Amino acid sequence: MKKIYSLLLIALTSFSFGQTIMYEGFNYTVPGNVGGNLAVATDPVGSNNWFTHSNTATTGTGTIDVQTGNLSYTGIAASTGNKILLPGSNTSTPRDINRGFTSSTANALYYSLLINVIDNTQLSATASANGYFMSFGSTSGGSVTSLGGRLGIVSSNSGANYRLNISNISTGTVTYSENAVDLNFGTTYLVVVKFDRSTAPTVASLWVNPTSLGAAEPATTVTNNSGTSTFTAFASVCLRNSSATPKAEIDEIKVGATWADVTGLTLKTNQNSIAGLSIFPNPVKNGIFYINTNANAERTVTVFDVLGKQVLNTTTAESAINVNSLTSGVYMVKISEEGNTATRKLVIE
Repeated sequence: MKKIYSLLLIALTSFSFGQTIMYEGFNYTVPGNVGGNLAVATDPVGSNNWFTHSNTATTGTGTIDVQTGNLSYTGIAASTGNKILLPGSNTSTPRDINRGFTSSTANALYYSLLINVIDNTQLSATASANGYFMSFGSTSGGSVTSLGGRLGIVSSNSGANYRLNISNISTGTVTYSENAVDLNFGTTYLVVVKFDRSTAPTVASLWVNPTSLGAAEPATTVTNNSGTSTFTAFASVCLRNSSATPKAEIDEIKVGATWADVTGLTLKTNQNSIAGLSIFPNPVKNGIFYINTNANAERTVTVFDVLGKQVLNTTTAESAINVNSLTSGVYMVKISEEGNTATRKLVIE
C-alpha cells in the first residue's frame, strides 16, 4: 500500500502544471474581439473566453479587438498568440470585460501583463476611478461588481509620459498609490499586481519592470489599502475601457498563486485554467463520469494510471466519459479545451 501511495505522489508531481491559474496569450483569429460586440449592458455570451459585464447599451458598439503580433519581454516565458488593443475611446467603446477562472478563496493572488501604451489619448493628469483599466473580479460572466487590485494610469510630465497607480478595492473611500516613475509611450513594460484579500483592509501591491523574475518576490514601495470593503473570492481578471483609460496594447496576462508563477521563464498552466471546470461523480461508481465547463466546447480527455501510463484518450464535445474498461483505482485526468489545460485526480470504484 505504501508503494502505491508513493507511485501516486510521483504521478501527481509528474502531471502538476504549477500554479499558473490562468494564462491569456490572445491566441485568437484576426479580425476578432474579446468580450463581444453587442450594444447591450451585459454580454454573458461574449467572445473568445471573455464576457462583457458593463457597457453603455446605447453607444457601446465598439470592440476590444485582437491584433496580429504580440508583445515580448526579456526574462519571462516567450509570448504566444496575438495581442489586444484597448482603444482609448470611451465614446465608442465604454466596455468592461472579464475572463473567468475557477473561483478561489486564496488569501492572495497575482496577475501580470505586458503593456504598451501607444500615446496620450484621453489620459488624465489626476488619478480617479475613470483611470483604472485592469483588476481582479470576485465573480465572472455577465455580472462583476466587486473589484480588487485595480491598476490605473495617469498622464505625467505635461503629457510627455505616463505613470501607473494602484488601488486596493472598488468600494469605500478609495485613493490611488502611484509608481513614481515616468514611463514612455511606445515601450513594452512588464507589470505585476498582488492583491491580498486576507487583511483588513485589503492590500494591493504594484511592480513595474521588476527584478527577480521567476524567483523570490522583490520588495515594493507601491502599496495601497485605502478602501475598506472586503473581497470574498477571486473568480476573474477584468479589463476596462473608460473615459481615462489608455490606448494600449495588452498581452501575456497571467494569474498565479505566487510571484514565480506570473514572472517565470517557463509558462505553467495548472488545474484551474479551464473556467468553471467540474468533474463528477468522483469517485466513479458506474463506469461513467461527466465533465462540465463554462464553454462546454470540444475537448481532449486523457487518463493516466499511477505509473504515468496513458490508459484512455478521446476527443469529444460530449460531457460523458466512459471508463468502464478501467479497473478500480486512482488515476489522473488531463483535459484540454480551447487552448487551456487542466488536471484532476479521479477515483474509480
